[in-house]
Amino acid sequence: MSENAPQAKGKCFVLGFDRTESSRRAASWAAKQLLPDGKLVIVHACRPLHAPPSPLASERERGELGRAIIDELLLEDDGTLFDIDIATEVSDQDPVSALLDAVRRHDAEAIVVGCDRHSRLHKALGTVTGELHGVSHVPIIAVPAAAPAGAAAAETQA
Repeated sequence: MSENAPQAKGKCFVLGFDRTESSRRAASWAAKQLLPDGKLVIVHACRPLHAPPSPLASERERGELGRAIIDELLLEDDGTLFDIDIATEVSDQDPVSALLDAVRRHDAEAIVVGCDRHSRLHKALGTVTGELHGVSHVPIIAVPAAAPAGAAAAETQA
């Protein structure tokens, strides 16, 4: 094969990480799907979806906290994340804008997010997953915080 021949490109996913158990599970799921030569772009947005940035912290402080949150994920990982190419981004944008920007910059095939149960009020105001479905041109993969009871029983019996 010639050195100038184009190499096959592995899959790329963008992960929205917010420190919840569902986003940790989404990170693990995405890493397993991307083995052996995929890329995972881990994005932490420092702003809430429908609110301005916190006035109690500067943009620099929010960025430092975001990097610490991603570092925590990497330190607590079971090793799956280290088997693929990882890129990390901390954004001072809202989650939807940050994820869509990362998809565009990295030419990602999908966005992976954790999915938690929400109150009716929260659903009425809008969730990141719901907002993404309305504007994303790539598939949105929502990973629940925990496997359904039947799936967990099947895993332990296997």
